[in-house]
Amino acid sequence: MNIFLETVCGSCINLSMARVYDESPQSTFFMLGIIHRDARNDTVIEEWIKGLKPAVVTLELSSYGLVFRQEKGREYHRRIDDICRVLRSEGCPCPPDDLSYFYSYVNVPREFEIASAYCRENKAHLYLVDVGLFSYAKLRKIDELICEENIRKSLLEDKKGQGAAEKVLAGLFFGSGVTAFQYTNEMAFRDRFMCGRIGTLMKHSSGERLLHITGWQHLKDPLGIYSRLGPVKIYPYD
Repeated sequence: MNIFLETVCGSCINLSMARVYDESPQSTFFMLGIIHRDARNDTVIEEWIKGLKPAVVTLELSSYGLVFRQEKGREYHRRIDDICRVLRSEGCPCPPDDLSYFYSYVNVPREFEIASAYCRENKAHLYLVDVGLFSYAKLRKIDELICEENIRKSLLEDKKGQGAAEKVLAGLFFGSGVTAFQYTNEMAFRDRFMCGRIGTLMKHSSGERLLHITGWQHLKDPLGIYSRLGPVKIYPYD
């Protein structure tokens, strides 16, 4: 496994950080399963994207979700900051890690920014392949989500933050094979949609390498949706 990774990724990749969850030596399709909101992602994503040198990059992100954040993200970011100032004045600490769940709804994802920079510098192509309908359904309720009552309640109930919980779930799955999360019907629908779009891109990419950056839970793929594309699935953390 290490020989294969060295051949594909080159010396710039720290192999001790990575686990290949599934591999097909002839594959030109790679899935990088990340933990959203993980502090290591800037380094992890940049190293892997530069190491793999894909001609095409796809993201688990919808066009609707991106445009919403680009147009309204700063407004909602300021709203969260204002609520936190009020809570701190009342003696309620607001650690940034405990607020990552809220900020992630309004900030442009770092994976998009890193992938965009790589594609500009290397004349590669970037595509957003997730389903816009689900993004719309979630983001239309953002005013209900980002309010003082909800943020206060979240801080009281979840001291560790959602990002820490994701690390635990991912560690159980990749470290011990324990599935402590549900692969939902929504995930299956989205995976079918994304796989269809990725398959079309692969047909027109003349055998060039394609990298799909997605949430780590999609690597499980219990229905074998991506199997026809012969993916190499990579979980890039210890």
